[in-house]
Amino acid sequence: MKQILAALVIALTFLCAAPANASGDSSCYPDWKVKQTDYNGCSSTAVLSPGNDTRVNLLMLLYDRHGSVGPASRYSYDIIERRGEAEPFDWPSFALKLGPSPASEDDGTTGDFPFGTRCMSNMAAGADFIAAVARAKGLTESEKATLTAVRTTLKPECSGDSKAASIAQEALGQVQSTTGRSFAAYLVGAAAFYDGDFATAHAQFMRVDPKASVWLAEAASYMLARTTLNDATLTAFDEYGGISEKGADESRVRTAEAEFGNYLKAYPDGQYAVSAKGLLRRVYWLGNRKDALAAEYAAQFAQGDPAKRNVTFPDLVQEFDIKAMTLLKLEEVKDPVILAVLLLRDMRKPDDPKYADYGTPPVTRAALDAFKPAFTGREALFGYLQAVHAFYVADNPADVLKLIPAAKPTGGYLEYSRLMLRALALDALSDPTARTALTSAVAVAALPHQRGAAELALALHDERAKSTDRVFAADSIIRDPDIREILLRYQAGPSLLRKLAVSGASPREKQTAIYTLLYKNLTRGIYGDFLRDLTLIPAEAKRRAADDYESPLYTDIAIFRWSGSTDFMCPALKTIATNLAARPKDPAGLLCLGEFIRLSGLDPEYYGVTRALDDQPEKNELGGSPSQFAGKRFSRLDAYKAIMADPAAGAGNRAYALYRAVHCYAPAGYNGCDATEVPTAQRKAWFDQLKKQYPATVWAKKLRYYW
Repeated sequence: MKQILAALVIALTFLCAAPANASGDSSCYPDWKVKQTDYNGCSSTAVLSPGNDTRVNLLMLLYDRHGSVGPASRYSYDIIERRGEAEPFDWPSFALKLGPSPASEDDGTTGDFPFGTRCMSNMAAGADFIAAVARAKGLTESEKATLTAVRTTLKPECSGDSKAASIAQEALGQVQSTTGRSFAAYLVGAAAFYDGDFATAHAQFMRVDPKASVWLAEAASYMLARTTLNDATLTAFDEYGGISEKGADESRVRTAEAEFGNYLKAYPDGQYAVSAKGLLRRVYWLGNRKDALAAEYAAQFAQGDPAKRNVTFPDLVQEFDIKAMTLLKLEEVKDPVILAVLLLRDMRKPDDPKYADYGTPPVTRAALDAFKPAFTGREALFGYLQAVHAFYVADNPADVLKLIPAAKPTGGYLEYSRLMLRALALDALSDPTARTALTSAVAVAALPHQRGAAELALALHDERAKSTDRVFAADSIIRDPDIREILLRYQAGPSLLRKLAVSGASPREKQTAIYTLLYKNLTRGIYGDFLRDLTLIPAEAKRRAADDYESPLYTDIAIFRWSGSTDFMCPALKTIATNLAARPKDPAGLLCLGEFIRLSGLDPEYYGVTRALDDQPEKNELGGSPSQFAGKRFSRLDAYKAIMADPAAGAGNRAYALYRAVHCYAPAGYNGCDATEVPTAQRKAWFDQLKKQYPATVWAKKLRYYW
């Protein structure tokens, strides 16, 4: 008997292998501002607002309600990396910061464990079964050993391809007692459940005698409902995980709801009651029971005891966003927290008026006010929503001051949002007390990302007031490195950059200041200053390593020690700048400056320095005020055109200018030298001119195509 059992157990083990886990990623470009009126996925702030991710707003309100939100699962897509607490941020980083992940990677929600499948309960269910077998009366020691051995080896794949049930049934053939047959029927049902054979599983669970074991009676009742629910979803999803055209089996969904109801009626505080309530949310979702779904989420969000919820708040918020956020209508929601999140979402409007018709218009103030009765007992929250509407939708900051009187915050995200919104309204009105209000917001920030929001707002204020120097003063309270760096790259003037090149807060800040100063002087034709500022490069500065993907390109200050080129003979960059300082239109100097730009990867289309230093942010974003460096950025194509048109430029220079002008469009026909476009006919004309006027030059011989 032992040999037969061992062979069957080995077969069962190999049939039930674990699947590999999968992951994905995403990318997003944050908007560096506090007044976020539209959603882009990675520009949330610690201020409850329309532009926030709805999950961020909901989690902040839940934090205020309960004082904590528990751990979050480790999300499987990229998180925006920040060196400080600067706004803006994305949902995963906030969820993990407000509800830190469990310390272990093997926490039952990540790694190779199949999170989100019916397999996820196998380990705990197996322990429950084995404990019940050990307690059961009416079982022989041999039967207990057999039942325990078979359950221990049940490690399901949940793919629908295995035949664990038939193997388990054969292994349990020697279990003959009345009690033993009930345990065997349950175990065969469990194996069939994991096989995906839900008809067999349901039939086996029905065979369980409730008198055999108290645990067995409850577990079988729970598994009947769970099996029916899984059966109902067989047609519910397409190959990509979305809802299929056929949808769930409606009759099975109704049966599952009834069976879960029977279980919860019999075992309201049972061992699986929390899980059953969680699965009921799935039943309501699949059955389009929006009223019941909203009520169940509201009840879960109100439940402060983690033991009475089947998921932590961050994961529950994630689930709500997927299952209910787009399903629920305002009039179908009674819970003030959920309603507030939906109303904030419905106040969104695009920053750019030309996209005003891309979706539904923001909710009106009259429509908002109609929901006031739903906020009885939560008047502060509703008053804040009215103030949000005044600021973000009606563009009436004066009304914000009426709706939010000056007061010290008492803690939490709602109170901090009220403080910040009032400060932002004062700033929008150019009130002389605005800076004091923003400074106070920095001082009282206590929760994750609150200080980042306040520092960003204060930095925006100082920039617009043409007081960027205040951000970098010795006593500045704006410490976030990302905020400071953005201002250095886009808005700081020459004198401030020279100062920070020596006294910056960190080596990277010093390097950024030096690079920005030298780059902008050189590419704006301020050659004399460039030559003087070259001395700011430390003697020990080295070129950024080719495999260094951590250090930004705009900290590679040693690049300005360029030693020249041999293709088109050019001297060192210092010599080039010296020549151009004396003769700004010198053809050889312009061509060699172009070579430095080209060979150093500084053309506009290159994703790196040029985007980080030349693509000025929008006016309402940090760094969006006019640059303090006058003049147009150097364009290789403009230089080539000027040399082509200059009869005194010399044949060699003009030939190379024609050659390079044509190559601006290689290899795909897009201009890589600047943002202008030249018709194909003009490119052909340059090509023909080079071939006809300078046929003996190496450039005419090398150029075989035009693009």
